[in-house]
Amino acid sequence: MLARINAVSLVRGLRARTRFSVIAGLLALTYVLGLAAVVLTPPGSQTAAWWPAAGASVVAALCARKRRWGVALLVGLVTVGSNYAAGRSLVVSIGFGIANFSETWLVSAILSRGIGGAGLRRMSDVARLLIAILTGSMVIGLLAAAVVGMLQGGRFIETLFAVMASHAAAVIVVVPPVLVVYGGDVSRNRLEFVAQIVVTFAVVGFVFSPTNALPLVFLSLPVLSWAAFNFSYGFTIIELLVAAVLTVELTAAGGGPFAASEVAGVSVTNQMLQLFLIAQAGTIIFLGAGRLERERLAEQVQSRSQLLRGGLVGAQVGLLILQPIRFPEVRVLLGNDAASEMLEWPALGGEVEDLGPGGVVRLSRRDPAVQIFDAYCRSGVSEQRGELTTRAGRRVQYFLSTRNSEFDQGVIAAQFVDITDRYEAQVANQKALEHEQDLVDQLRDLNRQKDDFVSSVSHELRTPITSILGFAEVMEDAVTEPEIREYIDVIQRNARRLADLVEDLLELGSTSSPTKTTKAVDLHRLIRECVQEQSTMAKSRGVIVSTSFDPQSPFVPSVSHDLTRIVSNILSNAIKFSLSDGEVDITTSCTDDEVQVVISDTGPGIPAEDVEKVFERFYRSPAEALRVIQGTGLGLPIVKSLVERHGGRIALKSDYLAGGTTVTVTMPRAKTVS
Repeated sequence: MLARINAVSLVRGLRARTRFSVIAGLLALTYVLGLAAVVLTPPGSQTAAWWPAAGASVVAALCARKRRWGVALLVGLVTVGSNYAAGRSLVVSIGFGIANFSETWLVSAILSRGIGGAGLRRMSDVARLLIAILTGSMVIGLLAAAVVGMLQGGRFIETLFAVMASHAAAVIVVVPPVLVVYGGDVSRNRLEFVAQIVVTFAVVGFVFSPTNALPLVFLSLPVLSWAAFNFSYGFTIIELLVAAVLTVELTAAGGGPFAASEVAGVSVTNQMLQLFLIAQAGTIIFLGAGRLERERLAEQVQSRSQLLRGGLVGAQVGLLILQPIRFPEVRVLLGNDAASEMLEWPALGGEVEDLGPGGVVRLSRRDPAVQIFDAYCRSGVSEQRGELTTRAGRRVQYFLSTRNSEFDQGVIAAQFVDITDRYEAQVANQKALEHEQDLVDQLRDLNRQKDDFVSSVSHELRTPITSILGFAEVMEDAVTEPEIREYIDVIQRNARRLADLVEDLLELGSTSSPTKTTKAVDLHRLIRECVQEQSTMAKSRGVIVSTSFDPQSPFVPSVSHDLTRIVSNILSNAIKFSLSDGEVDITTSCTDDEVQVVISDTGPGIPAEDVEKVFERFYRSPAEALRVIQGTGLGLPIVKSLVERHGGRIALKSDYLAGGTTVTVTMPRAKTVS
């Protein structure tokens, strides 16, 4: 299928040899038309009555792809030849050749600057054509008038307007046929097409016939406008060209109202004819271009409307456009499948019994969606949003808005989004959250009961364990047999382990109790006391404990013996887990607001996956090097609880491969010392 292009674009697309042949033919036509125009110059005039060669020369230049100036130069040479052959002097012929060269190059250059090249596709192209014609006619008018005035003694102003009119009339009639796009329907009615041609040329023939001298030139404009509004643009331009040629020929034969036109005894036949041709051609070209552009815009609107409707119909969001008719009825102007499925309204865009003829819906039906529309229409608000549950149990979110326009009053635009899955998930999450909250409350209650049980049991165990230790000490003093004393040592050792466990359990339960009154404690003095207390165990394990204190003497606000338990627990762990001949270092550092205690040992490190778990109650690392050392797994959890209760923080770092563990405790510093 051939693309719809104009004659100029068609020639430009030809091979170079064929294109040059067409341009050569147009130059030959320019020569013939120029020679004929000079020969037919009215007696007593220095310029031709009409110069159709101007149109042919512009067409030749437009057919060139790039070098339009070269074709325009050839037009100038052809013009020199035609003028000289018709009997004008060589100097005058050269002057007219330069003038025609300037007009041809200027008009073709302006026309070729349009989007997509030279053409008549829209109103802006027509405006560009008129600007090019006006500019070119002014240039050639000035140059030709100068040649006539200087070389032939003619009148400058008279020549200026005569040349401008003749060239403008020629270009506006000859050039448009090669710029329009042909194709499409010539007419919807062949009888109308034939009638239009017959009427047009009958009117032109009658108005400009030698037997008519009445001023009826206005009659040709309605019939040509008829063509511009009802027929293709290309046909209209061709008919305009033929009518213009017929008008010129009949006027030259002495027919029509312009044949005997005079002003102050001077004939103005040519000027009046050319002004008429310019006015008629300009009007018809504008009308045709306007109609063409309106049709193009209508096609774009229709295409976009179809595209938009297709997008709406296929959208996942339910869309409805409703128009209230008379309460309680509305008309469904547009609906898509998503809305039909959500609302259970079949064939929203068609005529179905459920909706009524023409998509009319009565708002009195017991439908949740219809009830929403009913309430919205009664409310008088411009926008409304909310959620509804359809008859099928689907949860739908809706948004309603009213739009008023010049053509549609009170059109309601409705959008629907199916949120059933989201709603069900939200309900399920809410139930899960409530269930989880119940479980948390139950676990909190169980934890409280456990703490109460542990505390009660610990208190009950403390008394018999104390008795066991007391009687064991009495027996130790009274018994001298080595074997019995060995039994007593076992009893004492295990009783002390039970006593320590009971104390840990009691301490663990007390960490959740309300904060007691604190007092400022000298941290360095407390650390020395703890080191002294642990010196026996350190000596028995061959561990050296060293200290490095900050020059300042920091005081820490502490509750009772809590700070002692913090330092003592960490220090005993460091000594207990250090290998024989190991080292434990204690360092302190102070700032204006905080005091930091760092206790490091050289024992086996803790695996990386166990570092965060050591602060959990009863947790013991499964590592073999750590598992052999006895413990309850409550020391560090107790320390962490005590540190946090004092507003401090604790951190533990360990290297399982190289060995060594470092515990850092940061506590707030006391502002005042009592």
